[in-house]
Amino acid sequence: MFGAVLVIVALAACTNEYAYDAPSATEQGGNATISAETTSFVFVPSDDQDLTVTITRIDATNAQEIGLTCDNPKFAVPSTVSFAAGEKSKDVVFKSSLVAGESESAVISISGADAFLYGANSVKLNVSVYRSFTGMIQTAFYGEDPWEIDIYELGDGDYMIPNAFADGYDLKFNIDFKTNQVKIPAQYIKYYSDDYGAIGMTTSTATYDPENLLITATSTFSLPAIEYTFGTGKVYIVFDEDPQQ
Repeated sequence: MFGAVLVIVALAACTNEYAYDAPSATEQGGNATISAETTSFVFVPSDDQDLTVTITRIDATNAQEIGLTCDNPKFAVPSTVSFAAGEKSKDVVFKSSLVAGESESAVISISGADAFLYGANSVKLNVSVYRSFTGMIQTAFYGEDPWEIDIYELGDGDYMIPNAFADGYDLKFNIDFKTNQVKIPAQYIKYYSDDYGAIGMTTSTATYDPENLLITATSTFSLPAIEYTFGTGKVYIVFDEDPQQ
């Protein structure tokens, strides 16, 4: 029994003698880390290419400037970020300057002397800007005259006409260039009223004519909320440039 008591006392003594040595300020490096809630961005040509990273300080006691670097000149990252005393973190908003059809990446980093060694000191952002075309759209449902549109290429045969029939309502479709078949999913195209909701467009058939760069669709226009149909007619969409080039 006495032997067991002695072992317990000895173990307790060993535990009390252990001390943890925290790393010195020099060993921890600088005072900041970097993060980004979103690292992949896709823009249409008319968008502001706003990007955001977050700089967080380990010790927020004093005012401080944190240095930043970027490996891509198309990303307008500020060289320093100013912190007031007591300010723990800050969102840094900047822009990229890509043109339609471009995709670029950039690594944004905390400058060496300011980077905390036990946290993330860099983040990679990926940005793409959709390729764009101009064109015309026409349907008897909106009168005989066609009107000019923008057409954005989203990839894999997907396209979008922003504000095709009305502001806030984009028209999306897909072209299979092997078969020249076009899929236009059922979608709302224009607000009608609070009582009746929005006008819907449902397309039964649609084809693409590569020689004339023309989509011809047969579509029905309706008020789905009250199951009322205006009628069925043709919708014509034409590209000003060959989307396959």
